[in-house]
Amino acid sequence: MKNDLSFDYISKDILENRKFQKIAYESHHGITRMEHSLRVAKYVYKISKKLKLDYESATRAAILHDFFTNEEFGENHGLIQGVVHPEIALQNAKGEFKLNAIEENAIVTHMFPLNMRMPKYKESWVLTGVDKVVAIYEYFSYKFNYSKFTSKVNCKLNLAGIFAFYVITMGRK
Repeated sequence: MKNDLSFDYISKDILENRKFQKIAYESHHGITRMEHSLRVAKYVYKISKKLKLDYESATRAAILHDFFTNEEFGENHGLIQGVVHPEIALQNAKGEFKLNAIEENAIVTHMFPLNMRMPKYKESWVLTGVDKVVAIYEYFSYKFNYSKFTSKVNCKLNLAGIFAFYVITMGRK
């Protein structure tokens, strides 16, 4: 295997695909599904390359791991979406691209253990782990709005401190 393929070279045909481009308008963890997929893929690319794995297959699978639109679920959102979306992403990917066994397995198992399909390849495990770390980061950075949460906690702690000071000083009189 060549060890000199760039991320841009590996991702070019996928990013130019019209159907795939639709995920650039889909909300996911507080950003777009395209942004999420590319963030995951860039880390998978670096880690797989460093570990001397099939980084080309791992990267392509990472780009395609969330290749679905919200309209494909109808009213089924939440936890059920987490369980079934890998299969939808795989079918969409197979409909647009020629996939190898590593790519197929990595896409369909990336939600392990939620969907109970265990990864078979090291590349699949890399995608599974990276996707979870990135999803948690994105959720807390963009969707959960950590700064809003901490400002509310700080405000409540400040009010509790003022109340405690008042109670303590009242007791001295």
